[in-house]
Amino acid sequence: MNERILSLGKKCLRIIPTEMKVASFLSGEPVVRSPIDWPRKNNKPLGFIAQLDLGEVNVSRNIDWLPDSGRLLFFYDLEAWPWGFDPNDKGGWAVIYENGSGDLYSHELPNDLSEDHIAPPIKYVKAESFTSYPDAQRVSLEEIGLSEDEDDEYYDFIEEQYGDEPRHQIGGFPTPVQNDDMEEECQLVSGGVNCGGPEGYNSEEAKQLRRQINDWRMVLQFDSDDDIEAMWGDMGMLYFWIKESDARKHDFSKSWIVLQCC
Repeated sequence: MNERILSLGKKCLRIIPTEMKVASFLSGEPVVRSPIDWPRKNNKPLGFIAQLDLGEVNVSRNIDWLPDSGRLLFFYDLEAWPWGFDPNDKGGWAVIYENGSGDLYSHELPNDLSEDHIAPPIKYVKAESFTSYPDAQRVSLEEIGLSEDEDDEYYDFIEEQYGDEPRHQIGGFPTPVQNDDMEEECQLVSGGVNCGGPEGYNSEEAKQLRRQINDWRMVLQFDSDDDIEAMWGDMGMLYFWIKESDARKHDFSKSWIVLQCC
């Protein structure tokens, strides 16, 4: 690949399996130092899907807008399966930052949590430094020295970087299954615009929101993963987003999500 393409790379963290029993994992049950308020929607508890211990995964401060200690707990409505393009989807997921002191312990599960939402497989994970590259929807192939007929070459290059393992990732460019305008979607939908059709994108509210600072960052790309029986739609992905300005204040309460699948 030419230097112009390599210059597009953005540092991130790749989430990969580890044989060690650590405090970062996909699926399973939360392990914390202090109690949390389990998130609910429509009076039902959300499903717990992942935990990242930032002291483990971000110890080298690869992602400088994330804390370097504490834990991020990820939840999702495994009944309603919100896509994130409707403002009414709000509350169908949660990212909780827990940074208590003392020993780690298994958090008690809600009594009314559906057995279908208690995932017995667990995948312990660690993070390694990785370079992500923008999807061809995000860049001009001509500007990086490729013709329209060479887009397959660019996608092959991205495929080579990831290999065959699931593309779990913190930060960097997303790997879109569908469209690659997720930052804009988060900006608009979290501001009250329904992005389920062109009317929302073309609305006056959307125009106003586009004038505001858009500092959305991908805090977790959660790929479908056979090892833990996680299938987001048809071989899809969950993308958790947060504003960098909020993350730097350790506030993850305004996260947004995008679900994409084939």
